[in-house]
Amino acid sequence: MKKIALALAATSFASAPAFAGTYINAEVNDGYTGSNYLGRAVDLHIGYEGSKDKFSYYIQGGPSLTAVADVDGTETELSGKFGGSYNLTAKTSIYGEISTSTNGDEDRNYGTKLGAKYSF
Repeated sequence: MKKIALALAATSFASAPAFAGTYINAEVNDGYTGSNYLGRAVDLHIGYEGSKDKFSYYIQGGPSLTAVADVDGTETELSGKFGGSYNLTAKTSIYGEISTSTNGDEDRNYGTKLGAKYSF
């Protein structure tokens, strides 16, 4: 994972974007099924974002503090995201994201997102 993140970051730096910058991102994600609380993840990430022409991108990662309902304590895992968007027209864009996190001794978690946005 570290090698992939470093390679993506190096590619981002080498592309000489028109806009670029480092940022920090704190995000809280709660999970529910119906009205039953399942747990929470608090991501504390550092990231890099940039853009070039019609394309914008970001990569971020860091610790994720997870707490499961009815279980005492908090686990610290590592999580990260890589994503971007492409402007097809002045009002239409497509975007995507790939995310991952460690999961203790279990298999790693992965997530994907793909979408389109039209602005009025």
